[in-house]
Amino acid sequence: MYGSPASPGATYHLPQENSRDRQFNANRVRFHGQLQANFPEMVRIVDRYLLKEVVLNWLATTLLLWLIVLGNRLASYLAQAAAGDLPGYTVFTLLGLKSVTYLDALLPFSLYLGVLLALGRLYKDSEMAALSACGVGPAQLYRPLLALGVLVAAGLSWLSLVVVPHANAAAYRIVASAKQSTSLALVAPGRFQEALGGDLIYYVENVSPDRRKMTDIFAEDRHNGRLGIISAASGHQRIDPNTGDRYLVLQNGYRYEGFPGDPGYRVMRFQTQGILIEPTKPVVRMDLDASPTAKLWHGGRPEQTAELQWRLSIPLAALVLVVLAVPLSRTTPRQGRYGRLFAAVLVFIIYYNLLGSARVWVQHGDLPPAVGMWWVHGLALAAAGVLLYGRNPLRRRRRMAS
Repeated sequence: MYGSPASPGATYHLPQENSRDRQFNANRVRFHGQLQANFPEMVRIVDRYLLKEVVLNWLATTLLLWLIVLGNRLASYLAQAAAGDLPGYTVFTLLGLKSVTYLDALLPFSLYLGVLLALGRLYKDSEMAALSACGVGPAQLYRPLLALGVLVAAGLSWLSLVVVPHANAAAYRIVASAKQSTSLALVAPGRFQEALGGDLIYYVENVSPDRRKMTDIFAEDRHNGRLGIISAASGHQRIDPNTGDRYLVLQNGYRYEGFPGDPGYRVMRFQTQGILIEPTKPVVRMDLDASPTAKLWHGGRPEQTAELQWRLSIPLAALVLVVLAVPLSRTTPRQGRYGRLFAAVLVFIIYYNLLGSARVWVQHGDLPPAVGMWWVHGLALAAAGVLLYGRNPLRRRRRMAS
């Protein structure tokens, strides 16, 4: 019996634990013991599961973005080839080289999207809540994701520092050699074309199947300030063996100089006349994106430093974006898989715009090389730390308790 609180000298007895409560407590202790014993194996299973989800989303995103940008580039090359500004036989070679440079730019962003989409699905299906209840926190999430990020960053380092400069240099050489080619690939029949910076405009009606002979040619040029109109029945293209200049050799035509009625107006008939359409370019002009990394490393000019830091920032950006993706992917089941995707893409745009601005500032000497572009990566990591700290459930519990 329980004593009455109003009775002096009454005795108190604590309620005895019944068999159901004892069984419940025993099961709870047994469950926690099994969980602690099997936690390492569970973590390995979770790591494999996360990697599978992230890699599948990453590869699908990379392929989709890669095909989109390659399609746009192919359309641009085909338009240039149709206009006669680019030889047709170089289109797919240049496209293959350009595809390598696009991978260098796309892989950090596609990895970022892959992590966002994979974790977003886990949050939507409440799988992340189940993992959190089993003790899987940010540290366990970062372990497989950062391992994947390190592998991707290593591949990006090879691409950015070695492969992409060689691909850009090869593209410059192909374009330069194509312009010096003896074929008539740059002459598009049925179209007006410019040469010599607009001082020469020519039109070719027909080109033979072997592209060695042209017929029905019209040209307008300016020589010593005088306007000349030329029409010829046929012609061909020739490279001067001594200078390498490219000429349009016209046959059986007329040349009209000046304007009708002027004292200096002349009409001349010729059997053969050569018109310079492309002077020799002895040196292939290349931008800094084709310079070897070793040359940039030993160079001291600000633009060389900016290019080198940009190449080093690409693999570093892959790791930074993985760190940012984890807190940005957190959603509620009601928000859905793509609930935070817009905000995450906006963060990426701000991050890359800051990198581009820092690159320009280094080029112009407004930022010292020691600061360079590194502060942008530090700012992004600090933002990730703030997001992680703000979403820490232990911190929220302490704040509510206080």
